[in-house]
Amino acid sequence: MRKLNLSIILFTVLVLMSCGSGKKALQKGNYSDAVFKSIERLRSNPTSKNGLETLQHAYPLAVQTLETEINEVLSSNDAYKYSIVAEKYQVLNDMANDIRRSPAALRIIPSPRSYVSQLAGAKEKAAEETYQAARKMLSQGDRESAIEAFYLFERALKYSPGYSDARQRMNQARDLATLKVVVEPIPVPSRYKLNTAFFENQLIEYLNKQQEFVAYFNSKEARKAGRMDQVLEMEYFDFVIGSTKNNQKEIEVRSRDSVKVGSTTINGKKVDVFNIVKAKLTTNLRQVSSSGVLQVKIIDMNSKKVLSRRNFPGTYVWETEWASYNGDERALTKAQFDLCKKKPANPPRPQDLFYEFTKPIFSQTKNFLRTYYRQY
Repeated sequence: MRKLNLSIILFTVLVLMSCGSGKKALQKGNYSDAVFKSIERLRSNPTSKNGLETLQHAYPLAVQTLETEINEVLSSNDAYKYSIVAEKYQVLNDMANDIRRSPAALRIIPSPRSYVSQLAGAKEKAAEETYQAARKMLSQGDRESAIEAFYLFERALKYSPGYSDARQRMNQARDLATLKVVVEPIPVPSRYKLNTAFFENQLIEYLNKQQEFVAYFNSKEARKAGRMDQVLEMEYFDFVIGSTKNNQKEIEVRSRDSVKVGSTTINGKKVDVFNIVKAKLTTNLRQVSSSGVLQVKIIDMNSKKVLSRRNFPGTYVWETEWASYNGDERALTKAQFDLCKKKPANPPRPQDLFYEFTKPIFSQTKNFLRTYYRQY
């Protein structure tokens, strides 16, 4: 019951806020906003006096204001005046459509006016003005202008899908706007037969999801793509795979409590003998370490200048542990006894060790490159 009451209170508050916000918008001269809010109010409460009164006063004022603004914009020299006009006609049509979908609103505004043909005409002219502006930006030939041209062509196509050759020119703008980076293969010492492609491929896949106008290619893709702007070179230093270290330790262990160690006869009666028992525990720890430092360089293809250079370390230590004992096994804890049942495990393949120690390097490298290329 308490939850129900809270729901009713919350609903009432939201209704009052909707109603109040509609009246407030009307008082501030935000007529179209007042129309939308009053219709929303009438959907939840078709008999709302405030909603009906707000709509009745706001709609004619909204239509009048928008029509006046449209005429003012049309007589101006604004480079994107038809884009502005299209947006205002869209508001007029949205108000009419919302009214038609609300029976309560229709009782107050029985014949909301549509501007379908006016909107279509404005969109066509908006597409033309935006398309021409985009062509002008594209003709400047630099990357920043190409980025702006891309978005202008995209907007032109939203106004008029399939307009002229906007799609083709938008792709042309994207190509000119895109900074192209080739990611070179990572060399490793010849004594190791390791595959580094997984690192490069993951890096390229990750980076290509980050930014609109920066594209990354492997060497093979770069040869087909043609123009490259930068090269990403990576090389390992202090490179070690499978460095093994053994550590053996011997300790004497004793049982925590006295345990039965035998029996004896006292006064003709056989009794158990209890005592602390001992054992010599030998533990073995084998560690296989792999590590390296990856140097990342970003180089400008034209000037050959190193734009940035960073080093990223990584380490992975695999280990296996086992033990043996000599003496009374009851001197061992359960964990020690379980360890004695283990055999030394075989270390992973060098490729797997390489993969593990490059995980922290990959994380550092991708974060650095994501941050670096934000400036583009």
